[in-house]
Amino acid sequence: MKYQFLLFCFLAYLISWGGKFIICLHDTGRIGHDIPVGVFQLLAQFGPTIAGVIMIYTTAGRKGITALFRNLTRFHIHFKWYIFALFLELIMFLVIVLSLDLFGSVSLLPGTKIWFVCLKNFILNVIILSLLTGLGEEIGWRGFLLPRLQSRLPVLISALGLAFIISFWHLRTPDIGFLLNGEVQGFLGSFLPDMGLRILISVPACLVTVYLFNKTNGSLVIMILFHGASNASYEWVKGITGIADPDFTLPWFALILWLSSVFFIPALIRQGKRNEIVTELYCSQESPPGN
Repeated sequence: MKYQFLLFCFLAYLISWGGKFIICLHDTGRIGHDIPVGVFQLLAQFGPTIAGVIMIYTTAGRKGITALFRNLTRFHIHFKWYIFALFLELIMFLVIVLSLDLFGSVSLLPGTKIWFVCLKNFILNVIILSLLTGLGEEIGWRGFLLPRLQSRLPVLISALGLAFIISFWHLRTPDIGFLLNGEVQGFLGSFLPDMGLRILISVPACLVTVYLFNKTNGSLVIMILFHGASNASYEWVKGITGIADPDFTLPWFALILWLSSVFFIPALIRQGKRNEIVTELYCSQESPPGN
């Protein structure tokens, strides 16, 4: 199990970072301009899922791939979990931007129409980003890695470990550029603040997603939807404020996530005590009503 875990992480990082490395070489003129950049962008995005599929097939063969397919086509899940996955982070960002607007820190775009336009764009972005970021990562993180972590470690430790692994996977292409150019100070000045904030967000966010994963009997559909909606929520902030990079909302977002951990930490502990955790990828029955 330890070697499966290490091999998966190695493959996920190698595929994604390798794709970003090629893109960076292209952007800095170190290799020709005729390479298929889009292919390498997809490799960078789908690294965890590609690694997950490889490891599932390696460890479980066709049976594992069949279980993966059945999981991805299991849509009969209580509607409340769809609502939860779609709107949890959107509501958090809504509270943030309304509060900042109230105190004059940011101005929302005027007019009622903009709210409807942004909501429409949010739904469209959920669909697109679920297929790109959600599908690109979740088969690896939640489909392969999380069940194996939970089979060996307490659920809270599993969530914490997953948060750090996912955070460091998000090495940005500009940071690779700093390393290629030998700009160590530039790399540290960019990488450390970005990674610090990412970890600050990823830890409580993983508490939420691990709870949701176990509650839905390991539904990758819900995980992919949650991932897409999470990214779409940030895009919604851009639309409603007119600010291209509203990263000023992220510390507040982290704060709300940490406040939510007052619920999710005890809930995860209860899941562990009741053995309500998913330790293998399978297509189970829907959770009993009321769960």
